[in-house]
Amino acid sequence: MTLSSRTAWWLTLPLTVLIGGALLLPFGWRAAAILVDCVGFGGDCALGELTSDGYYLEAAWNTLWLSAVSALLGLAIGLGAAIALLRRPSLARPVLLLSSLGANFSGVPLAVALLLLFGAQGVITLAMQAMGMAPVVDLQGLGGLLMAYVCFQAPLAALLLIAPVRMLDLSLLDAAATLGASPGLYWRRVGLPLLLPSLVEVFGLLFANAAAAFATPFALNGTAAHVLAVRIAALVSGDIFSQPELSAWLALLLFAMLVTVIGLSRVLATRLRRGHA
Repeated sequence: MTLSSRTAWWLTLPLTVLIGGALLLPFGWRAAAILVDCVGFGGDCALGELTSDGYYLEAAWNTLWLSAVSALLGLAIGLGAAIALLRRPSLARPVLLLSSLGANFSGVPLAVALLLLFGAQGVITLAMQAMGMAPVVDLQGLGGLLMAYVCFQAPLAALLLIAPVRMLDLSLLDAAATLGASPGLYWRRVGLPLLLPSLVEVFGLLFANAAAAFATPFALNGTAAHVLAVRIAALVSGDIFSQPELSAWLALLLFAMLVTVIGLSRVLATRLRRGHA
């Protein structure tokens, strides 16, 4: 079935209205309101509190670091799984099933699983203490959050990369083997450069997935989790008193971070595809 351009635009109208009403309109309205407040009150607005000390900027840096590193680790693990399926296509169905489960296994269920393994009374922690060894993972720190993020980033990366890897022409791999090239040399010189646009785009999606994660860090550390999503929620609910203006600034900071990374990844992927064409 072929759709005209006008019909296609009409079909996208409900999604466009939904995104505009639920995301862009509130952000635009709130951004305009806090900018007007800052222009009117000068340094007494919430922006002054945001930049007065490094507490909230540290949360932004933690979010950036966790998102970038977990996206890179998830990308490496997911790419390895997708490439392995080229040689073992019979495992495609169970791998797809497990990856689908893993990509959605985040939040409270993932936190409970990690606490049962690596918590203060976890199985692995108690076993290591019985052997006189110190616990290897601190779930309350950034290392614990990174491990939790990779648990749902890697399956998602595998799901997103299986299709691009399958689209590679396997005759190139056979031709390289005939000429004496090792599989590693083929992937370094041919396979990975061809996959690079897809890898860049998947990195942008994984970064956004990690940066917006709230349930997993909150379930692991509560409001002590020092990432932007948790800080925004803590400022809105307020253990003692709420600060909606400051939470709006943090939300705008997170929004700008996501738009920048996703936009740059799209532009870079488009240029790489044009270079390969």
